[in-house]
Amino acid sequence: MKDWWLKFGCFLTGFNYNLVRNSSEQSAKNVKKYTSAMLLIVLVWIFIGFSFATRYLHLSLIGGIIGGLLMAFVIIQIERIIILSTKVSAWSSGFRILLAVVMSILGAFIMDQITFKDDIELRKAQVMDQRVKLAVKQSEDDLQKQIADLDTMIAAATKKYDAVSLDLKKNPVIVTTYTNNSVTKDNTGKELNSTRSTNRSVMENPKKLEMEQLHKQIETLQTKKFELAASITTIKERKEKELKASTGFLDELTLLHDVVTSSKIGIFVYLLFMLFFLAIELFVLVMKLTDKESDYDKLLQHQTNIRMQMLEKLRLP
Repeated sequence: MKDWWLKFGCFLTGFNYNLVRNSSEQSAKNVKKYTSAMLLIVLVWIFIGFSFATRYLHLSLIGGIIGGLLMAFVIIQIERIIILSTKVSAWSSGFRILLAVVMSILGAFIMDQITFKDDIELRKAQVMDQRVKLAVKQSEDDLQKQIADLDTMIAAATKKYDAVSLDLKKNPVIVTTYTNNSVTKDNTGKELNSTRSTNRSVMENPKKLEMEQLHKQIETLQTKKFELAASITTIKERKEKELKASTGFLDELTLLHDVVTSSKIGIFVYLLFMLFFLAIELFVLVMKLTDKESDYDKLLQHQTNIRMQMLEKLRLP
């Protein structure tokens, strides 16, 4: 069990454990050194893969873990290609450097989005307000036109209501006077007596019913106006909710660009993260290029030479 770390390192880096165990301590140290470097890179990219899957792909916790493990698998395979190369050519080094630059930029973007999360949310609130206004402008214009028409109708009904109310105050009731003349005649048709009576009739002004109808009409128009005004707020809230729910990776990058470029400190932090990721991405490559050939490498070369000699003998008649 004392060689468990060495076994794990050989499994991770692709070294042959039996050959390493029979080699010098320097070969075992090289394996452990590469293992530590790969673990550093893998842990960082597990975090980035998890954050990317949960934040932008909107996956669950399990999906985020799977995304982090997939990213770790990719990183391990990339580093293994460098570690297990007998000779690192200029083309493979150039390709690895290019890949390291791309991955460092991507990693710096994701880390900055996490670091500047609060600043991005503030910027998002400003941008979201503009987007909501643009999205609901047409609907709001139509509703505002309807509200303006209702205001005109309410003003006209109120004016008429005030006029009827004033008339009712002056004439709460209507008095009608009518005269009744009666004539008494004898058998010959001669008028004997004539009487005249005057009667008065008092009735409620019919405009009171009209005023009640105007009052109901005004209440109905005001209720409709309040409903339309409330619908404007509802439309804004719904659009804002929809736009916030559909925030994508490109939107986040745009907001991050605005936040980072708004100050020198933001640019410095972004460059700091990018250089950090670039350094750890090139960590294994630099160690591979600067390490001297170990007895493990010579043992592999020796086995290769023996195998080639055997094949050459088999080709001889």
